[in-house]
Amino acid sequence: MKNAITGDRQLACIMFTDIAGYTAMMGEDEEKAFEILQKNRDIQRPAIENYGGRWIKEMGDGVLATFSSATNAVHAAVAIQHLVKQENSFKLRIGLHLSEVVFENGDVFGDGVNIAARIQTRADIGGILISETVNKNLTNKKGITTRFLGEESLKHVKTPVQLFVLETNEEYYGVDFPIITKEQLNVESPSFSIAVLPFRNASKDDENEFLCEGIAEDIIITLSNIKHLRVVGRRSSFQFKGGETPLAEIAKVLNVNRILDGSIRKHGNMIRVNAELNNVEDDTQIWAEKYDRELTDILEIQDDISANIAENLRLTFVNDSGRAMPLNMEAYELVLKGRYYMERFLEGFEKANVCFTRAIEIDPYYADAHCELGKLYFMLTASLFYAPTEGFTKAQYHAEKALSLNKELAAAHYLLGQVNLWHLWDFEKAKEEFEIAARCKIPSYFTGIVYDPWYTSMVLGDFEGAIHSSLKIIENDPLSLYAYLHLGYFYVYGGHTQEGRAVFEKILSLAPYYSEAMRMVAMSYSFEGELDKALELSQKAAEMGQGIGWTQNFYIISLARKGRADEARALLKEYETNKGPLSISYVGIALIHLHLGDIDTALDCIERGLEIRDVWAFSLKYSREFDSLRDNERFKQLLEKIKFPQLQPA
Repeated sequence: MKNAITGDRQLACIMFTDIAGYTAMMGEDEEKAFEILQKNRDIQRPAIENYGGRWIKEMGDGVLATFSSATNAVHAAVAIQHLVKQENSFKLRIGLHLSEVVFENGDVFGDGVNIAARIQTRADIGGILISETVNKNLTNKKGITTRFLGEESLKHVKTPVQLFVLETNEEYYGVDFPIITKEQLNVESPSFSIAVLPFRNASKDDENEFLCEGIAEDIIITLSNIKHLRVVGRRSSFQFKGGETPLAEIAKVLNVNRILDGSIRKHGNMIRVNAELNNVEDDTQIWAEKYDRELTDILEIQDDISANIAENLRLTFVNDSGRAMPLNMEAYELVLKGRYYMERFLEGFEKANVCFTRAIEIDPYYADAHCELGKLYFMLTASLFYAPTEGFTKAQYHAEKALSLNKELAAAHYLLGQVNLWHLWDFEKAKEEFEIAARCKIPSYFTGIVYDPWYTSMVLGDFEGAIHSSLKIIENDPLSLYAYLHLGYFYVYGGHTQEGRAVFEKILSLAPYYSEAMRMVAMSYSFEGELDKALELSQKAAEMGQGIGWTQNFYIISLARKGRADEARALLKEYETNKGPLSISYVGIALIHLHLGDIDTALDCIERGLEIRDVWAFSLKYSREFDSLRDNERFKQLLEKIKFPQLQPA
């Protein structure tokens, strides 16, 4: 939804939430009541923003938010109730109403606001109650059912309102990706597999949440040195943060037979770590230990936990990890905090940058800090937030700096391989760095592969290999939206459009406001010649992406493919001049001109893209998007500038 301006009248879905029994809580324990209020904020604000909503204000223990879509509002409400249920320290009532309202000075006014507030009071504790106007917008929405409650007269509302109870299958909103089977992978799963849950925060200070995740992540990396042990990636195991889901259920979803969990309490420079290893197959505790140490001993604690796991599973732990503790513990904590923010993607990138940069200022010889900052620059540049030379050069600098300090850091070798792949086009060097990363003592724990699937697909033209690698990543990180996104890419670019579309639609069922997934659904229809459907969905994706970046690029392409050239050219001109905070991909612009029939202009743009080493230039040889240029002599000459490897015939 666009930013509200003074007197802006819009149709909006209003959500009003209220903590049940909050007044009584204040009377019994004021300090605890304020803690619950903060937990409520921490749960609701990210969920509201994730589904495209706008947090308007707090009203006591109530929260007022608005959405441009009733469906997104419902998804957000269900997500909030699911998270509150996991938190298990308070309960909410939620009311939703769709109505025309007026936005003014950052606030919202109108009868609809009052109606939503009144509906909320009629909801059951832990329930969601919606008006008829919301219910009408939910017809045939997968995973959503409603039950008519009746017609109610609400205080200060002139006419009675028909109310419906939202009866949603919570499993649909949870972590329900299908587990990729070993038959699909054509590999044998190891006898032992483990998930490391984020440690519970036993401290009163919520700021220590990053420490709980960071230490668990480091243990995941260390466990990757245990031979014949499958270790689930952080994006999947961290879905179960909070400790409310039974271990047996976690084991079933993640396909593991061992789970490590515990708690952390930090006080000053002292830390207490409680860790326990559980055998989920027979519901027994294999091993448990308590550590009371100074924070400076944290890597020793992590290695000890990993060694105990190896010993109890009778597996070989390669404990010569090559890791070195940073010279300054503040720098270590900043790196953990930066990783915590970076996992929030674009919303957390700015904070992550501050953390990693400050860590390097404190400890210039801390290899992990340089590596993480390099990874951040790479991700920002691939997302068009930096021009290629500027962003990738920074990524390369920090990768090389990290390796000058610790040559056993797999993530830094992998990052250097990606820079050589995406920017320098030194494909032999990229291959070499990926292979070194696979042999390093400090592994890149979550991949389970040697070569970046983008290398396999766009340099070698082996999309089936890229799909297999993506499935292998998912085997080790089965709940990662990011991993599934890449699986979908390689299905679509490899010609399996229906399989790719199913993956992207699955992502959208869990994250309805994921603009990149919507863009790729539109692209899958475009490749199939379903141009009306492609245009409809590409427009939705562009709206989600706020009219900038790759989503807007593909919307203009879709207009061009439908023959709406004047509209496409007008939007292209606006896109090039009002790109917001992003850089422009000349290769992406070339695709627009290609579909407008401006072949020479398209080739000019590709040539310009090669001059600046455009982020998408390495896809020119094998991406289906450029198939219409395969016989063009100038295009062939431009391809020679990238110096793709000469492949031997099969």
